[in-house]
Amino acid sequence: MNFSVSGAGEDTCRRGSIICALLFSTLLVFGCAGKRTLLMEQVRTELRATSTEQALAAYEKGVKKNTQRVDELLNLGLLALEAGKYDLALKSFKEADKLSEERLTKSLSREAASLTTSDRVRAYQGTVFDKAMLHYYQAVAYLEKGDLSAATVEGRRIASYLEVNARESKHTYKDDPFLQWFSGVMYESFGQDNDAWISYKHAMELYPYYGIDEPGYLCRATYAALREVGSSEQEQMLEERCPDVDLDFDPNWGRIVVLCEAGIAPQIREDNIVFPIMKYDEHSWANNDDRERYAYDVYGRRYDHYDEAKLDYLLRVALPYYPSDQYGTDVYEVSVRGSGVDKLAELAAPVGSILKQDLDDRMPAIAARAIVRGIIKYAAKEAAEKAGKKDSEALGTILGLGVNLLGAATEAADTRSWETLPDKIYVADFQLPPGEHSDLRVVFEGHGGESLLRYDLPTVDVKPGKLTVLRARCWK
Repeated sequence: MNFSVSGAGEDTCRRGSIICALLFSTLLVFGCAGKRTLLMEQVRTELRATSTEQALAAYEKGVKKNTQRVDELLNLGLLALEAGKYDLALKSFKEADKLSEERLTKSLSREAASLTTSDRVRAYQGTVFDKAMLHYYQAVAYLEKGDLSAATVEGRRIASYLEVNARESKHTYKDDPFLQWFSGVMYESFGQDNDAWISYKHAMELYPYYGIDEPGYLCRATYAALREVGSSEQEQMLEERCPDVDLDFDPNWGRIVVLCEAGIAPQIREDNIVFPIMKYDEHSWANNDDRERYAYDVYGRRYDHYDEAKLDYLLRVALPYYPSDQYGTDVYEVSVRGSGVDKLAELAAPVGSILKQDLDDRMPAIAARAIVRGIIKYAAKEAAEKAGKKDSEALGTILGLGVNLLGAATEAADTRSWETLPDKIYVADFQLPPGEHSDLRVVFEGHGGESLLRYDLPTVDVKPGKLTVLRARCWK
């Protein structure tokens, strides 16, 4: 039996077919998010068991070969670094860096698509913090390869990037005392004492705004750099601020810096939020700016009470968030021990807290985009119903339902992030006498004083007045 449809009915059926095709393809695309979650659970399990090579192998198997996604390249690079594959780590980091820069020039097609589907359609560029940490980990990879010159270049890139961001950023995270200090370490290790002093000074200025106490080693590091620069006036000012800065300081000993990274950064989750759209709201706008301003107004209603008699409809949107009860590490205290050494490491970078603050800063803009999407989808649903009802009431209802289902299926929060970052970074910065030291170890302890991990450091040949950087990693 043959059926034929012509005229308006044919157009309506064609619209229904398009909706079904879009719905099917969208479900395929957004199903990838669930796959990524399962993959990262497997990777985290391997990491907590200190099975870094297995974690890397699982991740390589789970993502596309030669991936062009910045978040995947960042994770791949850090996993390769942990597995000791430094060339692969650097290759991945450099590709992520290049793609991130290219994507600063927005893709108009993807921006437009994100207004009707989800922020997941937008190319992930990496956050400001991601880009700063990218240089840090490239420096670490070069240090592991023994290339101090290249590591120092990355230290300089950190300082340059943070300087520009501090001028231009409107977010809370503008600059970073830990990364400024690390930049200074790189400068000092390469004999660039004046640049080291400037970075250390910036770090001292920034820690009061960082939410943690200034580490005690920072005064001494600044003092050591100043002695090499030869600024007596600045030395005197520093001695007034840090009275014991030269206590037990021996310029003939070597300096040891141990980067102690603990835990795994918290994961972004998805939350469904309902916003009221009122009958008295303006539902047509002269331009995109007006619509965006309206979206910000709606976002401000999140916790407001409203008169249900004046309610038009409830708009559901999906937003990313970090759970308040999610902790990224069991580590409470870190120390470096050895013959004649028992040095407590100090918290230098609360990475998990920085990530949460950064998302909070970006949330109004994220929510505004989600609200605009919801408004567009609602308008599309109303238009589809109206168009369908020209043929029949039932067809209008079906088309409206189809568009509504498409909108619901595509409403998803962007939960992409650099998921393999540590939750906290501790630093031990101290002096040792010249000679070989082969028994240094880092002990990570929990809240009850229990040992979570003992990490044996490689033998260190300490040179008078020279600086050595080491790194230890605990995934618990």
